[in-house]
Amino acid sequence: MKPYLIRTWEVRYDVVCPKRTGNNRRLYSDDDVKRLKLLKMAVDCGHAISSVVPLGNQELQALVAQARNDRQGPEAIGSTASSGPRDMTQHVTAHAVESALARIIQLDPHGLEGVLSEAAVELPRQAFLQSVIVPLFARIGALWRSGELKIVNEHMASAIVRSMLWDMLRSIEISETAPRIVVATPVGHWHELGALIAALSASESGWRSLYFGPNLPSEEIGYAVKKCEAAALGLSIGHCLKDSTLPSELLRIRRSVGHRMPIYIGGEGVVFVRQTAAKIKAVVVDDLTAFRDQLERFMRDVPDGS
Repeated sequence: MKPYLIRTWEVRYDVVCPKRTGNNRRLYSDDDVKRLKLLKMAVDCGHAISSVVPLGNQELQALVAQARNDRQGPEAIGSTASSGPRDMTQHVTAHAVESALARIIQLDPHGLEGVLSEAAVELPRQAFLQSVIVPLFARIGALWRSGELKIVNEHMASAIVRSMLWDMLRSIEISETAPRIVVATPVGHWHELGALIAALSASESGWRSLYFGPNLPSEEIGYAVKKCEAAALGLSIGHCLKDSTLPSELLRIRRSVGHRMPIYIGGEGVVFVRQTAAKIKAVVVDDLTAFRDQLERFMRDVPDGS
């Protein structure tokens, strides 16, 4: 756990009360560490932190054990225990999206950062990505197309979220032996938030994400995949404007990475390349859940990531 997360939980939810050493450093007892670990595991299973703080350690252990037994994540927990935690998570995500959108309309970058930072602390990482960031930018896109938002609003939101996601990605500690996935967008595609979200989601699923940004030519993608000894390639096609050059670019990418390399393609633009994706034997993922399912299936089939 990152220190900032522990301190936020201490201040906001009083989860533990560490003692202080002579030089004013926090000193956590074994009971504190056990409690923090249980809370973190419950949050990773899909619960909002505010919904599990009132639970005792035995109740937390039961929630985590149930999730592991069923291997169905937070929905299984909610159905076997109570709808309360799940409802709380839905309330937090809906409120975060509306509050963030209000700050974007007001051109309030500091307010937007505050809203999203609070949601990122409160929610499991995957819920933050899937239920806050993704729908938020869907709303932004719809409002921009209808003329209700200006380009400057979208640029402000993108800048704040890009910075947050990049910081999150850098903070995740993944084993050097974990399978590696190269994530980028093809040449001509500059919208990179989808790729960042995919890279972060892959890291949360135990992969070592290597993010190389937008607008990357096929030969550069091929070089990165081989140089980094990647086990898979993730491509984000982030806009829904038809790109007549994209099918041929995807064919070049397949040639550059070899015929055995798993390729996952997602984003709004996949509607235009499904036939090409099938031709190059790439997997089209329609959302983050499908992407994670594919990555986890790969890890089950090839445990060492080779």
